[in-house]
Amino acid sequence: MKKFSLFIGATLLSIGLAHAQPADVMKIKVGYDGYSMTTAPMNYAQQTGIFKKYGLDVTMIYVDGGTTLTQAVVGGSVDIGQNGYTPAAAAAVQGADIIFIGGISNKLPFQLVVKNAIKTTEDLRGKKIAISRLGSSTDTAAQIALEYMKLKRTDVTLLQLGGEATRTAAMMSGQIDGSLEQYPRTAELEEQGYHVLADCTILAGDYPNTAYVSTRAFLKKSPEAAKRFLMAISEGISEFKKHKPEAMKLTSAFLKTPESHALDETFERYTKDIFPAIPYP
Repeated sequence: MKKFSLFIGATLLSIGLAHAQPADVMKIKVGYDGYSMTTAPMNYAQQTGIFKKYGLDVTMIYVDGGTTLTQAVVGGSVDIGQNGYTPAAAAAVQGADIIFIGGISNKLPFQLVVKNAIKTTEDLRGKKIAISRLGSSTDTAAQIALEYMKLKRTDVTLLQLGGEATRTAAMMSGQIDGSLEQYPRTAELEEQGYHVLADCTILAGDYPNTAYVSTRAFLKKSPEAAKRFLMAISEGISEFKKHKPEAMKLTSAFLKTPESHALDETFERYTKDIFPAIPYP
């Protein structure tokens, strides 16, 4: 009986290891459109070997702007994209082969951050506001913020400045008056004397913001790769939430920002209010 029990135990262990570490390694390219907190769980899964655990050799590729990333997914330059629902859905409506397979942010985690001198709606009128691209999630956030303040798009100048780092630099240099930002950038700008005029996380309520998207062609060709990706990213989100010190360290390096009060506040906001337990689309 003892030998039998040892045999069964060894067999179950070998099965478990075989499941956890597939013998066949599948290479996939995963695009993302921002060095932002939304990408932190995927970066965590990459840096801690969670993707490798599921037999994936993942190459993470930065693509500037959700609209451009949508084109990359549809064109096959990347296999899976961490992309805004807004540009992906717009492409799908136009007939593009794109499909939602998961969701990492079902909130709209942007704040309209402005110069300290801008206190009211009237102060904002005629000012320059930065977004990434027209049709992107930041564009949607700008629309929601303006509607909340009873302003039209023509009441301000919306500038397409690309990624978060570019928008932040434009803010700091005084080239623009406001920008749609996310934590920790929002908190960092607040420390520099800027302030939040409208918080779209609150204004938009439950809102599909950032998804994992692919094409039907890729899912048909590599269903196992897509399955492994979703298993790995699910574990990545869970482990990211559980291991704050390690998550903070890796996220700090990824975002090129110090482990500060701003990053700590960001971690708490995202793990409690934004990142899902299971990444359903």
